[in-house]
This record gives sequence, structure tokens and C-alpha cells, in this order.
Amino acid sequence: MSDPLSSLQPDRLMQHMNALCKGIGARPACSAQERRAAEYVQIALRAVGVEQITVQPFRSNTTSGAQAIPLLALAALAALYGRRGRFGKLIAAALSALSAVNLRGVMTAKPPFFQPLIGLGQSQNVIATLPPRGEVKRRVYLIGHLDSNKQRFTLPTPQPELMKPFTTLGISALLMNALVQLRRTLKRKTRYGVWDAFYAALAVGTLAMQVSDERQPYIEGANDNATAVSVLLGLAETLTLAPLANTEVTLLFTGCEEVGCIGMARYLAHFQPPRFNSYFIDYEMVGSGNLCYVTKHGITAFGEYTPDPDLLRFARCAAVQHPQVAGRDMLILEEIAVVARMGYKGLCIVGYNQEGRLPNWHRTSDTLENIQSGTLSRAAHFGYTLLQEIDRSAHAEQPYTE
Repeated sequence: MSDPLSSLQPDRLMQHMNALCKGIGARPACSAQERRAAEYVQIALRAVGVEQITVQPFRSNTTSGAQAIPLLALAALAALYGRRGRFGKLIAAALSALSAVNLRGVMTAKPPFFQPLIGLGQSQNVIATLPPRGEVKRRVYLIGHLDSNKQRFTLPTPQPELMKPFTTLGISALLMNALVQLRRTLKRKTRYGVWDAFYAALAVGTLAMQVSDERQPYIEGANDNATAVSVLLGLAETLTLAPLANTEVTLLFTGCEEVGCIGMARYLAHFQPPRFNSYFIDYEMVGSGNLCYVTKHGITAFGEYTPDPDLLRFARCAAVQHPQVAGRDMLILEEIAVVARMGYKGLCIVGYNQEGRLPNWHRTSDTLENIQSGTLSRAAHFGYTLLQEIDRSAHAEQPYTE
């Protein structure tokens, strides 16, 4: 029997990276390249003996701008209607409140109210199940998304430390404008001044920046997120050769993560996996710098979310064998937002650079040449240790009863 951990070595993982990044390239949501990545995953899984593979098709928007731009346009319209009569001010208040609620949702991977109207593209999740040696007492779902994004200067901003304050300010301004316009409906005369100029500049300026981002090129997506796909494929081979004792592992290669985590939401809504003793572990950008498990997520103060306490405990135990991995708060929005919102237990593993930021996040510099194969391999080995920790905790549990 060959060494089960050989598939987690740098050279083996980099073979998958090369196929995804150079053989396929950029993988926009709902594109032919994203479908090619899904096909590559299926071929690679079958090559190592994985038999239970399902493809889940679904419809989605094809860019994140399809969610954000209409909401920002409503916010800009509120500035116009706020200068009209009492009815116009009521409309302005409603538009501001509607934009605030839905933008807050988008920043926590919750689709806006018009999502059915923009779901015009076709995508897919690839789902592979790896059974344990014995009875199923735990279920773990490993997540890695197939698609890559455009270069975006709003996510993150050129100075990432300003992104959370800026998004928080924007939502706060929308809510404040709703209150201001409601108050003005009670007055006979309205004075326009600094607030109106500030709100209009913020709404129109943010809309212009988002429209500008839509004109940026798609990126190769090596770190974000070919690294996760490669790690999951390496773990698939390891777990085929050496299955866990009582933990069933499901690999979720999701589509359309970059446009609102649509694939993850579609999976949970359709399959409705059990919540009892089920754990979701998301890999994001694990090919450069140092590694951590995220202790607090979010890109706005109105949408912060935290991992499951049980998974944090398992991660800390795994980190005893991998002392270079520790918990950190990160400026990030990913599929654990959906997992947590829908009542499941989740944890995210990410890489970070010397500044404590996500390396090459949504930049054209996110290429295979900037991947550190050693970091990639460490992420895979840490994940395997984490799976073993979860599996060890299952021994005293009763088998699953559906």
C-alpha cells in the first residue's frame, strides 16, 4: 500500500494547480472555464478511486456587480427623490432603507430581493462522498470553490484596513438618510445642506467605483481558489487510501462563490444535510504566507460572524501538531457566512501575508507563480490532522439515525 499522505506533498498538489491555473486559466462564474474545472475535478476524483460523485446544476448571477450595482443605484436615486415633495421624500426613505438592508445582506452572502431576476447563468457543484471504515457518527463537509473573480479595487480596497470602516459607513449613511427623509416629511420646508451633499457624493461615488470594477479583467485565481480545489483533491486520495473510522467526508467543489456564495446556498437548500454532528470546513487562499483558522469573519461591522466553538476546539487540538497554525480574526467574506446563517457549524482555513492580509486577494497578481507550494502542503496536512481530531471525538458517539 502506498503512503496515504503522499498526495499531500507539494509536487502532487502543484500538478492540480498547474492544470487549473495554466491548463484552464481564469474561471468566471457560470463560464465554460468553470465547467472545465468541474470536469477536471470529476476526472481527478475517479482517477483515485472515488465512486460517489454527484453534479448539482443550478442557476446564478454571473458577477457580483449584478447584486451590488442595482442596490447602489437605488441609493443614488434616493438622493434625487429626497429633493422632491413629501411623497418624494417618502420614496427616498424607502429606497435608502431597502438599499441598506439588502447591501448588508450581500455583505454577508445573502442574496438581494431581486436575485431570481439576475440568475441567468448556469453553474454546478461537484459533490463527492468518502465513506468511513465503520458506522457514520460524524459528517464533515470540506469546501473549495471552483470559480475565480475579477480584479476588484472595492473588495478589497487598496488599503484593506479601510474596507470594513468604509462599508460600515456606507450602510450607516443609508440608514441615516432614511431617517432624515422621514423626518423631513413632517416639515413644511426643508433646508438642504452638508448632509445632502455628503450622502449624494457617497452614493454616486460608490456606484461609480463598483461600475469601474466591473470593467476589470478576470484573474487566474491561483490562490483564490485553485489552492482549495487542489487541497481537496489531495485529501480525496488520502481518504480513499486510508478512510476515517467513523466520519463520512463530503467534498464540496462549489460554483459561483465569487458572486455571492450561490453554490453553497444551493447545496444546503437542496440537500438539507443533518445539523447534528455535521461540520463544514472551508478552504480559502491557502497557497501563500502563513496559515490560520479564522476566529472572526466579516467585511462590515454590521455583518461579522464567528466559527463554531466545537470546530475551534478541534482546530486548536490539531494546531498542537502544527504550531505554525493559529487562530486569527480576518477581513474575509466566504462560504462559512452561508453555513452559519443556515444553522450549521463551520470553520474557515486561510492564508495570510506579513501584513496579516489575504495574499493577492482579487488582484491580477493572483497567479501560479506567486504560490508557495510548502504553504499549500501545510494546509493539506493541517486539514488531515483536523479530520483525525474530529474522527477521534466520534468514537463514543452513537451512529447517525436519519
